[in-house]
Amino acid sequence: MTVPLIVCIGGAADLLIDAAIAGTGIVPLFEEWLRPRFDSGALEPVLEPRGQRFSGPFLYYPRRRHMPAALRAFIDFVKASGDQ
Repeated sequence: MTVPLIVCIGGAADLLIDAAIAGTGIVPLFEEWLRPRFDSGALEPVLEPRGQRFSGPFLYYPRRRHMPAALRAFIDFVKASGDQ
């Protein structure tokens, strides 16, 4: 009897990728997230060019005269992470 592996993408994307590399099945993630594995040969795209595109994170927040310091720090962190 085969039991499907069901993974919530949130914090378990690495588990899903590792399972696919181990040969357990297909991983439905954004092409940009999988690109290093494609380049190394660990994974092979099977639905090219139909891979989902990830245009980047979007953050919606109410405009206020004084933005909370924690929100400003988070926005700065996300912007800096995208530059790498």
